[in-house]
Amino acid sequence: MKRIYRNVSTWIVALSFTLSAAVASAAEAISWRDLVPPFDDTLMLEGELSLGERVRFEMNNKEIRIPGFIVPVDFENRQIVTRFLIVPYFGACIHEPAPPPNQTIYAEFEPGYKLESLWDPFWIEGTLSTTKVVEDLATASYTLRANKIEPFVY
Repeated sequence: MKRIYRNVSTWIVALSFTLSAAVASAAEAISWRDLVPPFDDTLMLEGELSLGERVRFEMNNKEIRIPGFIVPVDFENRQIVTRFLIVPYFGACIHEPAPPPNQTIYAEFEPGYKLESLWDPFWIEGTLSTTKVVEDLATASYTLRANKIEPFVY
């Protein structure tokens, strides 16, 4: 009986460590709508930020996973992108007007990612912050410290 108890206890401990590690590293999948605060007509005061510039501060320091297109800010050699904008649709920032700032995310990915084409969508994971970044192509109301990029599979 002690042997069975010991084996069951070992499996429970091992399973709890495995599950806690999986839960701790799981980023929440969000949509682009999640970045826009709910509309409240009482907030439309003169001199206030437009709806496209408002952010959801509760998203600050949140681990997220979001689908989108990569628009390079700069390349290292051989099409390795380390700084880029994430946008919700193909062609954003290349054709004007750019998406609203709260629909544009400035991202950095330290290892770099070899970008084969601009028209391929990706899942991008990392820590989101409500930090505004102004680039030549667009202004982003959010910043993402990316830790994973993978192709979006339909």
